[in-house]
Amino acid sequence: MTWTYIFILAAIVFFNRYLFLEPRVDIKFPHFFEKMLKYSAPCLLTAICAPIIFYQDDTFRAFANNPYLYGAIFCVFMILWLKKTLLSIILSLVFFYMLTMFMPL
Repeated sequence: MTWTYIFILAAIVFFNRYLFLEPRVDIKFPHFFEKMLKYSAPCLLTAICAPIIFYQDDTFRAFANNPYLYGAIFCVFMILWLKKTLLSIILSLVFFYMLTMFMPL
């Protein structure tokens, strides 16, 4: 059920970004509204990722042994430090998989 929600929310995010932000689509909004829409994808992606990071099987994950939380924090710091998205994601995935191999879940 969770994967279904993830795919539905991802489709909504990318459909909205295409419909409202694609220059070839002839829908014109006020400048303030267009500026507001640029925050829709990060907000919805946060809404998708937060349950994955903080919940497992309808129970709250403990912070002490939560590799998802540590991986997300590491990813944020890597992106802020390196300013290279692809390299940051690759390093974060390696960090996350190393955590899941050595940290009990």
